Amino acid sequence: MEQVKKFSFDVGWVFVSSAVTLLIGFLLRVILARWLGATDLGLYQMVVTIYGIGTLVATFGIGVALIKYVAEYKDDQDKLTQTVSSGLISSVIFGILTSIFLYALSGTLANVFHMPELARLLRILAVVFPFTCILEAWLGLFNGLREMKTFTFLMILRSLLTILLTIAFVKLGFGIEGAVFAIPLSVFAGSVVGFFLSRAFLRLNLRGFIDNAKRLVSFGGQVFGANAVNLIANQADIILIGYFLAAKDVGYYSIAVNVSMVLPLLPSAIQRITFPATSEYWSKNNHQALQTMIDKSMKYSACIMLPLGLGVGFFSDAIITAIFGEEFIYAVLPLCVLLVARVIRGGTIVPIGGSFGAIGRPDLALKVAAISAATNVGLDIVLIPRFGILGAAIATTISLLLQTVVYLILVAKIMIVKIDRRWFARAIGFGVVAAALFLVGSNLINHYIAGGVILSAYVVLVLNLFLTREDKDTFRSLAGALVSRKRI
Repeated sequence: MEQVKKFSFDVGWVFVSSAVTLLIGFLLRVILARWLGATDLGLYQMVVTIYGIGTLVATFGIGVALIKYVAEYKDDQDKLTQTVSSGLISSVIFGILTSIFLYALSGTLANVFHMPELARLLRILAVVFPFTCILEAWLGLFNGLREMKTFTFLMILRSLLTILLTIAFVKLGFGIEGAVFAIPLSVFAGSVVGFFLSRAFLRLNLRGFIDNAKRLVSFGGQVFGANAVNLIANQADIILIGYFLAAKDVGYYSIAVNVSMVLPLLPSAIQRITFPATSEYWSKNNHQALQTMIDKSMKYSACIMLPLGLGVGFFSDAIITAIFGEEFIYAVLPLCVLLVARVIRGGTIVPIGGSFGAIGRPDLALKVAAISAATNVGLDIVLIPRFGILGAAIATTISLLLQTVVYLILVAKIMIVKIDRRWFARAIGFGVVAAALFLVGSNLINHYIAGGVILSAYVVLVLNLFLTREDKDTFRSLAGALVSRKRI
């Protein structure tokens, strides 16, 4: 039970960081949508998308490699300091090269996407990558050590600084340039604070630097490959909308994407803990603990994701227009389509998404992501010119569902973990029935009454049919432990 409490506390801290980070990112887009409009929001989304790609290249998976090896060496101070020192220096080298590369390509990228304003925004952004690498190294260190309070603090600090600086610069009249400039400033501040917080766990140790760097880069390279194709699978729609359509279309679609990404918040937080835990259980050959953790992580996530997805889908038009304004009504239909994949993934593979890397097989994640990426790009090229942003949503949903199926098959086969297929089939099946009843009911009675009644009935069904007495007892016990906060 003590181990379960520790797991829940760790998840709780990561959930807080993820919730605050996601909420701040969401509020930031609300502010930009209200103050700057769809076109500038589209430009900002393109910058953020390119920043995500640049961060992936700059960090080269070393941050994830640090989580794995720090978790393994946390009881060996010498190996720990060697590993973190090597990872930090290697990351900074990659970061500097990425900054130079992006600055040189800024004009070319602006021409490719037919957005002349993009060039100066990317030159502002280019300075960020060495500091991003430093910050990611600190986050990898604290995640691997499961010092989740410190991890949470750094994540929240970066997000808070980003939105505060963005508001300040935009209000001072710097517009979209000020919003972009807030990104490197906030990351720089976070990396400096991370340095001071890490001093208790780290001293510079360059012994075995070359060997450690090779090991980190080798493992990180596999993670990079998986993350790269996964990024393509998730961001190809934004990139190709920018290529085929206009900046305002990117703005509309970015709203649908960001609202849909709010839902997998808890499963993503759980993944931060299941990754080092899986690495530990696998190395100790503790298959029973691994089976239980994966099974419960997936089922608990599904019990949260399915009602949330139905609720957002039922009231999507009211949510979008009330928060972002009537101009963004075009985001509603793509959002409803995207919810299908986000909910199913969030209730299945998101909470265990780092499993293959944790057992030393990131190549499997690479292969799965490659299938999804190829499917998404191909469908985007076909569907976006014909159906616009709705076509992008359809393409992304199909590719993500395919990725989910393949991932689950491999988890069961490679890790010898039993997936309770009947349980998930029933849970998702009842969700489909609830959605169908809403479509019929909303045409017969008030839209909100139909949605409220059906959603309430589904929540009751989940609580009584899909959660066992043991699950409810566990929740009550964990809730009491979290309230008391006697052990963190």
